[in-house]
Amino acid sequence: MTTKSATHLSLTDSSVLTSVRGWPSWAVVLLAVALTFAGTAVDGLTTGALSWGLRIGFYLGVVFAALLVRRRSIFTAMVQPPLVLVFGIVVGGWLFTNAGGMYGTALKIIGSFPTMAIGTALAVIIGLIRIVAQPLRSSRDHAASAA
Repeated sequence: MTTKSATHLSLTDSSVLTSVRGWPSWAVVLLAVALTFAGTAVDGLTTGALSWGLRIGFYLGVVFAALLVRRRSIFTAMVQPPLVLVFGIVVGGWLFTNAGGMYGTALKIIGSFPTMAIGTALAVIIGLIRIVAQPLRSSRDHAASAA
């Protein structure tokens, strides 16, 4: 016989849905990198330049990462977007486009700042909502420890 407390996930292990176990931080980083890299591959193979495929893959990656990560690892999902985008531009540009060397890659990274800012804002907003909506300690636990 199982009890309700034995089958209930702790808030630290839950994703955005408290009944679903969240992914570890390393897995959501890989998810965001994989979706960003898939976007660069689509762009590189279809147009030869990094544009909308990169952006869509990046946005989907960072949003899914912020939604799927364990609550205790939400900070990772909030700070990863700039690193993920730079990795996608450098590696994707190197593999799928003619980046124009180090100078051309640097210009693409600088030119992608609006994309980076929007993706980071999305991840931070989702993370902050999760922090407020899913506190690690309930108010009942806090009142019991204070007494």
